[in-house]
Order: sequence, then structure tokens, then C-alpha cells
Amino acid sequence: MDLITTGTVAVAAHKLLGKTVDAISEDLAKLYGKGRDKITQVAVRKIKNLDDGAKANLRVARDVFWNGSYTDESICAEYFGGILAASRSQDGKDDTGVFYVDIIKSLSSGQLKIHYILYRALNRFLLVDTTKKDLNPGQESELHKLQLFIPHKGIVEQVQNEDLGAILHGLHAKNLIGNFQSNGHKLENDKVVPYIEFSPTTLGIQLFAIANNRFPQWRNFSTSDFGDFPDVILPKYYGSSIDSILEQAGLKNKSDPSTLI
Repeated sequence: MDLITTGTVAVAAHKLLGKTVDAISEDLAKLYGKGRDKITQVAVRKIKNLDDGAKANLRVARDVFWNGSYTDESICAEYFGGILAASRSQDGKDDTGVFYVDIIKSLSSGQLKIHYILYRALNRFLLVDTTKKDLNPGQESELHKLQLFIPHKGIVEQVQNEDLGAILHGLHAKNLIGNFQSNGHKLENDKVVPYIEFSPTTLGIQLFAIANNRFPQWRNFSTSDFGDFPDVILPKYYGSSIDSILEQAGLKNKSDPSTLI
């Protein structure tokens, strides 16, 4: 007899699992509470003046807590907390963040972390490259010409046991990064330094900005320092070419690639 058709799902679950279902419910409640509190703490940290009279948009808050509370990953709290903080307005009616919550909830913690690493490294790079100070993040044609190179070592250590290629393809499918490729540079001793190169997208920059509660500044991506997330270690080396990375690491025409492999 089909228990689901002769009674409620709850009754069927009890018949199937017994007291285990109560333990699962308690565990989920504890996990939700812990995740909710973590998101709240992050959101508060990203708000300059908590007594400014603004309030979060209800639609955004609902989606943030429902989708973000069932994880203890710090990177998830950073993104969900950032967008919750960004949804605050005097009347609470600004629901712009709903669109970006949908993107965040569709990404794994690894994808969120790589998204952050790529765009924070690019943000840092652009701050010291004065030739890019007039970059218009709203022009995809300009962004497609921009390439950032990062050694694998500075990235894979942050997403151990995850498939970096799958992560990058996922970000590309969501239009959060533009063209990208993974390659390797052979040194004089035939050792290879693996690296990735990628182009940013407007949507990728906007998501990065809103996760920092800096959405109004997304157009100033190349000139505004968005700051660091406390629990993410950024790559030590990155640049506009693989040669510039080798020079930074002191490997130009040298044979010890241990700092990049």
C-alpha cells in the first residue's frame, strides 16, 4: 500500500523513520538558526550605520534566510549577508536584490568562492593599473578585452576536492565570467606552471558589488577598493600576462616554480 496516498507525508515519514524524523527536524532547526544568525552578523558588519532608520526588503530577506541559512559556509554568509544589507532602504520597498539572490542560491559554495577570488583579485589589480581608470563596467565590449591571469595554486587551495574546471564552466554559464581558459606555461626545466585567464562581465561585477553591500558603486569597480572578505585567502600573484606573474614570483628565466605549483 502506498503510504503517501493513504495519509500525509508527515505520517509516512514517521512510519518510515520513526523517532529519526524528529531528530532530523531538530537538527534542521538548529542548522537554520545557526545559519540565520551568521548571515545576520555578516549583514550587520557590512552596514555603516545600523541606526539610520533603513529596513531590509521583505522579499529579499525571506529569500536570503530561506536559501542561505542551511549552510555554515562562510562564503555563503558573505554573499547572502551582503545582499541582505544591500536591500535596506528607508521604506523597505527596494527589491532589486531578488534577482541577485536567485543567482547566489543557484551557485555552490565553491562557485561563490571562486567568483569572489577572481573579482577581488581583478579589483585589486585595476586599482594599481592607472591605464584602466576609465574602464566602463557597463560596456561588455570593454570587459571582453580585459584579461586577468592567476596561477592555479592561488585558487585550488581555496576549493580543495572540487573540480575547478566545472566551477569555471558554471560561472561562465551564468554569465558571471566571460571567456576563460586553463593553460600551462613551461619553464626552462620543463616544469609547468598551470594558470587560468578570464575576462569579467557586467553581471559578475554587479554580483561582486552587491555581495559587498556596495551595489551603487559597481560602475566604479576599477577605481574603488571593495575590501576583503575575512575568511578568503586571495592569490599572492596575478597580472595581465603570465610573464608578469613569473616576474612577480621571481621565476623569470629561473627553474624553481615551487611558489606557483
